[in-house]
Amino acid sequence: MEELRVAIVGGGFSGTMVAVHLARAGGVRVVLAEKGDRLARGAAYGSRCERHLLNVPAGLMSALPDEPSHFLDWLRGRDPEAGAGTFAPRMTYGDYLAGLLGDAASTGRVDLIRDEVVDLEAGPRLVLRTSGGRAIEAERVVLALGNPPPGEPAGMAITPGLRGYVPNPWEPGALDGLAGDEPIGLIGTGLTAVDLVVEAMAKGHRGPIVAISRHGSLPQAHRPSAGPPRPHVLAAGRPATARALLRTVRAEADRCRSEGGDWRSVIDGIRPVAQDVWRSLEVPERDRFLRHLASRWDVHRHRIAPEVEEVLASATLAGRLRVVAGRVESIEPDGDSLAVRVRGRGRADSEVLAFGRLINCTGPSRDIRDRAPMLVRSLFGRGIARPGPLALGLDAGASGALLDRDGNPSDRVFAIGPLLKEGLWETTAVRELRVQARDLAEHLLGRRPAG
Repeated sequence: MEELRVAIVGGGFSGTMVAVHLARAGGVRVVLAEKGDRLARGAAYGSRCERHLLNVPAGLMSALPDEPSHFLDWLRGRDPEAGAGTFAPRMTYGDYLAGLLGDAASTGRVDLIRDEVVDLEAGPRLVLRTSGGRAIEAERVVLALGNPPPGEPAGMAITPGLRGYVPNPWEPGALDGLAGDEPIGLIGTGLTAVDLVVEAMAKGHRGPIVAISRHGSLPQAHRPSAGPPRPHVLAAGRPATARALLRTVRAEADRCRSEGGDWRSVIDGIRPVAQDVWRSLEVPERDRFLRHLASRWDVHRHRIAPEVEEVLASATLAGRLRVVAGRVESIEPDGDSLAVRVRGRGRADSEVLAFGRLINCTGPSRDIRDRAPMLVRSLFGRGIARPGPLALGLDAGASGALLDRDGNPSDRVFAIGPLLKEGLWETTAVRELRVQARDLAEHLLGRRPAG
């Protein structure tokens, strides 16, 4: 019997773990194509800054859903002092994933290709074309492209190549060549901005850092004392509107605090049903959530390590870090600097700030059509895929099967991870991705029904 041939496009966490599960199962040949040099690590775990820590403690970071202590056991092999509550460096987690992929490749069932896939032809067999001129044939294709790059800050049209402006902070070198006392501006106050503050401090940067966002809210931190998740948060049913969802969560958080608890346990109680809650909302309500509530959710849901919180607090206390609630109105070159006009929230006037480096930290674009990679544009052009109603990601059915331009589900082309954000919302963290990777691998092998 001829082995099933599966091509995986994208070598971050999702693509790596699909390949690992397929290699362990046997009976399949896998080609994993990754355009960059961060195979297995991806953007998330490709950092070489030791101060960039995981946002989740080690005891919850196993890449294998059926072996919950797998990462912690591996980590203790390196550091016997590590515990379930340790927030390990992200580069260490990248080493862990690279080891898993290396083991998969050593079976002889996984071929690794460093090249960018730019086109997919869907004939009797699927043929992937790369920028390097390769043709990769497969019976099944898995798209594991990760997060899209950031879009432009809201309402801005920034000249390409503007000196001092960094449009994509996930590309290496966002802080390279910066003088030690040059002011840094960050558009956004989420996890990416936090990473850059931490890295700047680690590099010995002495100048001021100003982070600007609509609400001016940095991510909250984990607390070991927060307690277990409250599983009954949405037990009474699924709110039908974004506003009702907000009221329900606020009421439960207030109740939790009145009982001496921590709001974090409320958010953690929603996590297991977050995808179901998202799917229960009609498209207009999902849109309202994105416009009015998503930033609040991110601040409380995507928390940082206590050690990272201490870095931010220290930088703020020393006057090195300033967080501004407001919006950027204009960006203009001014000699060797950038003059950035910022209007504070609720203020009639604005101020002009000068930065030697201005970095876009607004997070992944929420429009899959915006700066889509060549492969995604090809899929749209050939009618193999279509964006979802809100264009958050690709429109997909059960098991991540792509829907074509007419809404028909493919039985050969699948997506995983952030590409499925349209239908799942919570699909970017290890907790969800490790289950997706296992289930998709089993589906490809015919062991799990679609769903």
